[in-house]
Amino acid sequence: MKTECDQCGTCCAKGGPALHVEDISLIRSGLLSIDDLVTIREGEIVLQSDTGKPETTEVELIKIQGLGGDWCCRFLDPGTRTCTVYENRPLACRLLECWNPDAALEISGKKLLSRFDIIAADDPLLELLRFYDQQLALPDMVEVRVRLNSEEQRESTLAELREQVERDLLFRALAVDRFAFPVERELFYFGRPLFHLLAPLGVAMTESPEGIALHFEEQ
Repeated sequence: MKTECDQCGTCCAKGGPALHVEDISLIRSGLLSIDDLVTIREGEIVLQSDTGKPETTEVELIKIQGLGGDWCCRFLDPGTRTCTVYENRPLACRLLECWNPDAALEISGKKLLSRFDIIAADDPLLELLRFYDQQLALPDMVEVRVRLNSEEQRESTLAELREQVERDLLFRALAVDRFAFPVERELFYFGRPLFHLLAPLGVAMTESPEGIALHFEEQ
């Protein structure tokens, strides 16, 4: 039987949980598809579950993709505010009780899944993903924020970021062309594009026949 907390949908509306090693069975059995997942790469700015503050994550996270382009869990039924995979929901969801979050907080940051736990050892994409992580590691987002808010460093920072954004998009395009996987799976393999991660820092991207341009708006 679902409790009042299960039915309210408040937590699910804030985004899907990070997956733990115990959740690998959901993926292996096909109850959860990698097309439902998004990788949060090491160095991204995320809201910490214990403090609720935005901080860079020191480890890779695998989370359930959002619904309708936002962070609302894609398995939340917006009409009934209930979980559509309730019987097969991830560990963090099973432990979470809004009135008593201690059990969920106890596993926070521990025994987390990464892409390399999920992808088969003989998958030809593994070598490509390792190369991507090495060659296109995320910039220090905290340092980027500081430099963007400095008038003396802003233009040079935007120029550097533009080059990194271009390389990131080109790599993804080549990977999609070579392996022909859908956009949903791209979010699992490579995480969100760099220009998406820069948006909360006030950086917007525009495209034209001359290429892409980055613009900064003070927040």
